[in-house]
Amino acid sequence: MSLHKYQPCPAITPQRKKSLWYKTVPLLDATHSTMKPPTLLLLLVLHCESVLLPPSFKKCSRNQPDLAKCMREAAAFNMHQLVHPFRDVQLPGLKPLKIPALTIGSGKRAVAVEQRYTDCNIYGFDHPEFDTFQFDLQEKTLNVDVRFPEVTKNCKYQLNGKVMLLPVVGEGESTLVLKDARISGYLDYEEDKRNGKTHLKFIDHHLALDVGHVYFHFDNLFDGQKELGDNINKILNDNWRDVFDDVKEGYVQVVNTIIQSLLTNFWQKVSLEDALDPH
Repeated sequence: MSLHKYQPCPAITPQRKKSLWYKTVPLLDATHSTMKPPTLLLLLVLHCESVLLPPSFKKCSRNQPDLAKCMREAAAFNMHQLVHPFRDVQLPGLKPLKIPALTIGSGKRAVAVEQRYTDCNIYGFDHPEFDTFQFDLQEKTLNVDVRFPEVTKNCKYQLNGKVMLLPVVGEGESTLVLKDARISGYLDYEEDKRNGKTHLKFIDHHLALDVGHVYFHFDNLFDGQKELGDNINKILNDNWRDVFDDVKEGYVQVVNTIIQSLLTNFWQKVSLEDALDPH
């Protein structure tokens, strides 16, 4: 994963802040076949100007006895608000989350084709159901257990290879739906002390992805030959578990990188003191 390096901030004007927002280029590249770490560059290149938590966000105190419950509820409440970007805290809109390009590499069994996607719109990350969202301030970890009832990925695709030993070729529009998607595990972070405040940089992730069901659809397979295309789509969906499990690690890397990048962007702007100290 690639993150911006920190440099001293020049004077920031409202006009310059707006221009910095639009200078960044989102890029997501997760290639399972080579286990290449995905790269996600999102949001502002500006890291060193601290801001307060948005007033509409739920806030907790690290001294309150029900901190774990408060953090869990705050994470869900605040993510529900991301129907539009919160630029001051470096969070994009999640309805949808836009990813210009991503690649899921070939698997080892059922999927012998590299999946190339562009112009992706991902829906569903704005409806989390958290069982756990808890900082361990001693171990410097964030423990997460969250369920998304449905995540939908709409992208343009390019395929040229084999699935279940059958040839598959085409390009066009595609849909992937993950039902009952659960992400669980923990992320490691480093503390970044600036101006008497503690900011966080997430440096590693140990997250797992489980799904209850997966639905695939690829338009225009075999140059629009409907019978052949319908047959491949049926085979994919009849064998969804084998197909998805064979390339799941690629999707795990995509999800992990999105979460790690969003958390780092946010906590580089909002300090632990401003988010968790008594108010």
